[in-house]
Amino acid sequence: MTDADAYLRAWEPDNVVRFPRDQWMREFAAPAASYPDVDFLPVEMSAVYTAYLTGRFELYTALDLGGDAGMQLKVIGGVPSDRDGMLFCLDTATGRVLLLGVAEGTLELVNSTFKALTEFLYHFARFVDADSGAAGRPARAKALRATLHAADPAALADPESWWSIALMQLEGTVT
Repeated sequence: MTDADAYLRAWEPDNVVRFPRDQWMREFAAPAASYPDVDFLPVEMSAVYTAYLTGRFELYTALDLGGDAGMQLKVIGGVPSDRDGMLFCLDTATGRVLLLGVAEGTLELVNSTFKALTEFLYHFARFVDADSGAAGRPARAKALRATLHAADPAALADPESWWSIALMQLEGTVT
């Protein structure tokens, strides 16, 4: 288990934003174990995540997909290169994190739990901080893949998933 100080060191204290963890745990059906142990997220994480949204959707916006029996989501971030069109969302019933393609209305599993997302972002930040250039990056990326797979195998099960593609780029197997 990673403690709050480790997350702050990895993400930097001035690069975090709080979310209402305790309130969400009371209000939503998602299991308590699906939530991170911390009540903050990084604001900017290289090319993989941002909490800085500037368009139509704001951080923590509620989205109702399908009415009364539909899926209830909370926006918890976006893809930095498309922060208005690709949103990371918490499924409030299950605790999963999904990538919502706004234009097409697509949903893709990012992580099995909100907790797993924060663990992935933590390990990714440590990977970036330790990066010493392209020469050793592929081997380090394979080690990162193993660490992330141990934390959430479902996030990497599909070779076309968000995390699979990000790791393939680091490993040098995709351009």
